[in-house]
Amino acid sequence: MMPIIFTRKERGHIFCINGAIMDPKSLQVCAYCGTSTQEARYCCNACEILDQQVRPLPVLSEQENTYGYLDKDEFRRLYLHPQQEDFNYLFFAEGLHCSSCVHLLEKLPQFYEGIANARVNFGQSTVAVQLAPDASLAQAAHVIAELGYKPTPLAAQDNLAERYKKENRAFLMRIAVAGFCAGNTMLFVIPVYAGLAGTWATVFNWISFALFLPILFFSAVPFYRGAWNSLKYKVINVDLPIAIAMLSGFALSTYNLIRDDGAIYYDSTASFIFFILSARYLLKRVQQNYLSPSRMKSFFQTEKYLRLNGEESETIPWSSVKTGDVLKIHQNQTLPADCELISDQATLDMSLFNGESLPKVFSSGMILFAGTRSLDHNVLVRVERSFAQSKLGLLFAQLDQGALQKSQFIALTDKLAQKLIMVVFSIAILFFLIYMNVNTTEAFNRSLALIVLACPCALAFGSPLTFGLALKKAQKNGVLLKDATTLERILKVKNIFFDKTGTLTEGSLSLSHSEPPVISSRTQGIILSLEAASYHPIAFALRHAWPSAQRPDKVESIQEILGHGVRGRIDGKNYEIRHLSESTHEDETAIEVLEDGKSLCRLYFLDALREASPSAVTRLQKQGYHCHLLSGDKKSRVHQAALACGISRDNAHGELFPEDKKEILALYKDTCMIGDGANDSLSLQAADVGIAVKGSVDLSLNSADVYFTRGGLAPLFDLFNLAHQTRQVLIRNLSISLIYNSIGGILALTGFINPMMAAILMPISSIIIILSSLWGLR
Repeated sequence: MMPIIFTRKERGHIFCINGAIMDPKSLQVCAYCGTSTQEARYCCNACEILDQQVRPLPVLSEQENTYGYLDKDEFRRLYLHPQQEDFNYLFFAEGLHCSSCVHLLEKLPQFYEGIANARVNFGQSTVAVQLAPDASLAQAAHVIAELGYKPTPLAAQDNLAERYKKENRAFLMRIAVAGFCAGNTMLFVIPVYAGLAGTWATVFNWISFALFLPILFFSAVPFYRGAWNSLKYKVINVDLPIAIAMLSGFALSTYNLIRDDGAIYYDSTASFIFFILSARYLLKRVQQNYLSPSRMKSFFQTEKYLRLNGEESETIPWSSVKTGDVLKIHQNQTLPADCELISDQATLDMSLFNGESLPKVFSSGMILFAGTRSLDHNVLVRVERSFAQSKLGLLFAQLDQGALQKSQFIALTDKLAQKLIMVVFSIAILFFLIYMNVNTTEAFNRSLALIVLACPCALAFGSPLTFGLALKKAQKNGVLLKDATTLERILKVKNIFFDKTGTLTEGSLSLSHSEPPVISSRTQGIILSLEAASYHPIAFALRHAWPSAQRPDKVESIQEILGHGVRGRIDGKNYEIRHLSESTHEDETAIEVLEDGKSLCRLYFLDALREASPSAVTRLQKQGYHCHLLSGDKKSRVHQAALACGISRDNAHGELFPEDKKEILALYKDTCMIGDGANDSLSLQAADVGIAVKGSVDLSLNSADVYFTRGGLAPLFDLFNLAHQTRQVLIRNLSISLIYNSIGGILALTGFINPMMAAILMPISSIIIILSSLWGLR
């Protein structure tokens, strides 16, 4: 078997999982999956089979295709996802239950050329496809159905929870029928095992036969589909031996029953199917609860809202909020949907929605957006659009689709799972051929026990589960990740680049001092009157510095000139506030106030360094990271901030344009850029990991990999810790899976575990992986 290659390099060599060392020059790329391989066209037999056997399916006409209606314009518009970049249609694939399903469905472009690419979200049981403009949506659905899955096209506003309920209900019905039949079959075979013979024994065996039929024709249908796909497309699937075992047990038992001689296996076969179905349902539920990112749910999970109905009111969770509801929003509560303001006015924190740290005042009848936070008490609103249909909701839906993008570790475990299936099948077949000369029945039972027990579901399941839990934990800590691959890339970072404003500093101005040192209350009032309607940071700093100053009654001809200042007429005199391009305090921002052209005073403002910034940078440097400071601010201010934080003067660069920052980043490897999602978009994209701490969340995540929803550098350490924690859990889960399958396989082949016990023990490995992941990321 070819060695599995890690991506770690050292001294020009690549280290393999089996300890061998290979020269990178001898490596090629697998013609099927793209994995590095050594002087071979394919990295494994599975890739060779898939690459040579998978061919496009015939394109059906609209009349022949069950899904022909999907090609009508109204349906294509309904199910189109225009805001998504890497796909335009989304299908819910009922019946998706293991890594083999994922492996097969992601080969959709090979079955239909109209599909440019396909990505499976195992957690949500969805298949996102990029369909060519002139391609048939109906044919895409037909291909998914041909592969053995029931496709349901999803519109952008569709609720996956309803799809889950429907699929789970069908699955539970199959389990219930299998459990009922298996349990009652046991009741009728116990007397036979106890020594009952004659007519009654025959009657009881025929009753067992009748009880097995619902399992045969209803409960076992999913295994038939998987087995048929395995044969039709020559893809190794664990459903094939399960179906063979069940049909063989049924056929042998029926043959012995008819001739009234030999063993009857209805009870063990029925129980076997029941336990297998139960194990799959367990994995399905964990998949839905933990692998599906569900960012909307975690974003509002602790929020409760007061819904008004006339004079009555009731407290409801966020998930029960619907269009038309009248809600009373308390102070510091986040709006759960796009709402119309009923109250006369409301002040909102818009920072998450548009990146502005300054609040805005809205008037009655205006639309308030989901994700904004009320700064007033008891604001009345009417829900206009649900969160899922809001701008922020659509962003979260987009993040959910990209959340479980395959990382290197997931790709590794998927490949290991495929190889494990091949190895297990090969050993089982070889063992059966050798041992059948000793005891055919025992050879079959041991081979089947090996296949069932060593099923690689837990191996392929562990990595997506771990990443799914990590994404949720990150969001709870105020860290939004675009996809799970960031957790791997952040571990390779050596050079960290900071933007100054809003990253190391507070990002808001405060009044430092003035000339003259004391400003009269009359002058304070005049300045505040001129700045009354301004959203400029200086205006907010002045309102904060002089909260009790008395303002003049009337300001005439007020005018704000963007980038210059503000002017107006008060009590017959002309006043002007203008920015000072040069000042004696280069580390500060300064303005000058003039009365009829004569200077009244000068005011100096400072964007103060965050209290925790120096200690945070020092901590990073002690951990071995090289810290740099890149800013468009004046060099003197940048060097002062660098000195305060302990960053080398050589690593502090000021007066940079966005293109300059990008050029500096290009000189280094393994980089992380932390800055403003809008102003630093070029450098955030150029870095190996881009982290936005300011700016609109939706715009920031177009250029950055990470968005911090809380200030300071504390989320950065949370991100590093989470990445290390995730890697430890991944390695532990991989080790558990391999050890469990090795020991279980040996016990199965030596006869200590029969197929029934294997069916019972099979979910234990998955349960151990689940508990390991939950405990590791608690």
